[in-house]
Amino acid sequence: MVIGKTAKFVLTALLFTAIGGGGALLCEDLFRRGAGEERAQAPRAEAKTGVDEARDKTVRKKTAGNKRARRRSSTGARQEALGETFEEDALSGTDKACYEGLQKAIDDENYALVASLLDEARRSSSKEVRAKAVEALSWFGRKALDGLTLFLADPDEDVRQDACNAFESALSEVEDAQEKSQYAIAALETLEDREQLDSLIMEINDLSDALQIAIVTRLIEGPNKAAGDAAREHYAFVTGEEYESPEAAQEWLRENPEE
Repeated sequence: MVIGKTAKFVLTALLFTAIGGGGALLCEDLFRRGAGEERAQAPRAEAKTGVDEARDKTVRKKTAGNKRARRRSSTGARQEALGETFEEDALSGTDKACYEGLQKAIDDENYALVASLLDEARRSSSKEVRAKAVEALSWFGRKALDGLTLFLADPDEDVRQDACNAFESALSEVEDAQEKSQYAIAALETLEDREQLDSLIMEINDLSDALQIAIVTRLIEGPNKAAGDAAREHYAFVTGEEYESPEAAQEWLRENPEE
């Protein structure tokens, strides 16, 4: 509250009469300080609003980065656990060279080197080499999505799980809806584990109803039964109805336009 000069004069005069000159001057000083603080707080509030808006813009990036960091930590912990029974020296020939190359790529943050070793790593009979490839890919976010898709059908359950987790983290960094839907379809059509399918399909929740319906319709009508079952459940989640046919799905979209 800013006090005008006239009002301040009247108030000071009244206080002078009531409590004496010294008290009135003290009260006037307190009013002046309070008004000054209020005026000073206004630009600070505006500045804070600007800071909050800037902070909000980085939330998604920080969230994705934190998810990726957790995934690296988890993969690293698994590698340490494997270290009890696995030594790098146990590898030989091309497996050892591939493993060492992947570790160097991690150390140097060299995605091009990781990409050049993926084919060899994927064909390796060594679980440790394939797990190292997934670990390396998990450091590179969205650019590693294609590579991670290769390991979603790995014969080893642990490698598949790490690949799925890393894929989800990387997918959360994709902002273009069409691009995200294409990556999601490729992964969902590959996975066969129901728990992994249920987890990954939740990543498409931020897409439009039309894109979500297109994805689940393709999965339901496709050959992967596990993916189709997960897609039917997601369809019911989006529409509140059981899936009947592609035509019925399109009719639902026409009757329920998005704002």
